[in-house]
This record gives sequence, C-alpha cells and structure tokens, in this order.
Amino acid sequence: MKEIGLKAFEKQDLPACLGVESAAMGKHLYLKDVAEYYTTTKGEFTLALVEDKVVGMGKLTVLFDGSAWLELLRVHPDFQRQGVGAKIYTRYLEQATAFRCPAIRMYTGAKNIPSAALAQKNGLHRGPEFCSMTLNLQNIPWEKEHLQGFCLANGQQAQELLLPMKEQAGGFFSINHTFYAVNPATCKGMAAAGWVYCAGENALVLGARFQPEKVWHIGAIAGDLEKNLRFAIARAAQCGVEKLSFHFPPQNQRLPLLLEQYGFTPDPSNDVVMELNKEG
Repeated sequence: MKEIGLKAFEKQDLPACLGVESAAMGKHLYLKDVAEYYTTTKGEFTLALVEDKVVGMGKLTVLFDGSAWLELLRVHPDFQRQGVGAKIYTRYLEQATAFRCPAIRMYTGAKNIPSAALAQKNGLHRGPEFCSMTLNLQNIPWEKEHLQGFCLANGQQAQELLLPMKEQAGGFFSINHTFYAVNPATCKGMAAAGWVYCAGENALVLGARFQPEKVWHIGAIAGDLEKNLRFAIARAAQCGVEKLSFHFPPQNQRLPLLLEQYGFTPDPSNDVVMELNKEG
C-alpha cells in the first residue's frame, strides 16, 4: 500500500468525493446535499488520498455540548482494509484533542461488525442500541387543529422539559442519525435550532439537521404521546416533508405499538452508539 495522505475538503473535491461515496455506499447517498453544510460546522471534513487521488473521507462535527461526532466515514472499495479508515481516525482523534471534546461518538448498524471493530480499535466502546420507525407522509391526511397549543421552547424551557426525558430516551436524542447526549448544553442548542416544541407539560424534539425536505426526526416525546405524535405528523406534513422518523430504545415496548397505529413501519436494522467518554 502506498502512502496515505490527508487534506481538508475543498469545493473542487466534491466530484471525487461523490465517486467514493457511490462506490462505497451504492444507493445510500447524501453527500451532495450536505457537503456545503459540512463546511459551515466546526470540525474538519477530511479527505484521504493515495497519489493525489481521493480514496476516503470522514467528517468530525463538534456538537452543542462540545462532544465530537464522527460521520461520513467512507472508503473506496478498492482501498478498503489497507489502513485508510485508520488514517482518518488518526485525524479524528487529533481534532478531538485539539477541540478539548469531552466525548467522541459515532453510530453504526448493529450488524456492521467492521465499522464497530474499527471504532473499538481506536478506543470507542459499544454504547446503547436504538431501533427506529418511519412514516411516509405522502398522502397522509393531517388536521390544523393538531398544531394548536404548541410553540417553540426557549433554552430554559427546553432544559426543564427535556432533561427529565434522559432515561426514557436512552440518554440520547437522535436527529439525522446524529445521537446528541441529553444534557443542558444539548437542550439549549436544540432550542436555539428550533427543534423543541412544547404545549404545557407536553414536549417533543422535532426537526432535521440537514435534508429537511426529505426527513424530519422525532428525537423524543414526553407527556401525552398521542397529542405529541399528532402534532409531529401535522407539522412535518404542513412543511411538505416526505418522511418522519423516530429512534428510541428497544426496551420501550409501548411506543412501537402506538407508532404502528399511526402508520409507522420498522426500519430494517438497529443502530448502536459507539463512544469514548474522555471526562469521567
């Protein structure tokens, strides 16, 4: 294997990156939609090169609470198992140290053994597992009355409403497969992003980190589950969103039954959070 170099993403690198993503992921593509967004977030969009050819990539994003979120790790099939992923992880860890991130996290499919093994090799351990269900909103009827009473929460309200949800949410709120640890900084950040809605004692996390026209995500709901769910469906449908998704701990046996009644169907596989807590 020839020497692997690293560099930060530049706009002219996008076609090469799209080629790597297509070769590595088949139909599961989203980089074209989020590449520009990635350049606006704290943390490097790193490319791996062999003889000046882009063969891999990865993005570290610093989340609301300062933790490092590792995403978009892609390696062209012709260069897999040759140290490219390990090289990108080296850069991930360097950044996490430089940014003084209190934790490093990523997610992988529950059955994706190679991805979990690479994370474990770099110090991350297996954390909680989540299942998910999705509702196709096309042709779903919704009523304006289901929007009534809800408003966006401010930072203080978000903390008061969301922090008690930590245990039932499995410690994380998921938006776009980004698992945000439940803590005061996350609650305040989500409120600032416009993702926290409330109506009296009812509260939910609802929104999209990117690709908002395609999928919105329910991070958690508390209080009257059906009232919150009806609001989430109506709000997303009102905005023309194609789908609504919800990640939750598998031990929550009541929620899947309720979601099923509203037309949600189970996603094919569970997700696992891999994490390294650097403090405590």
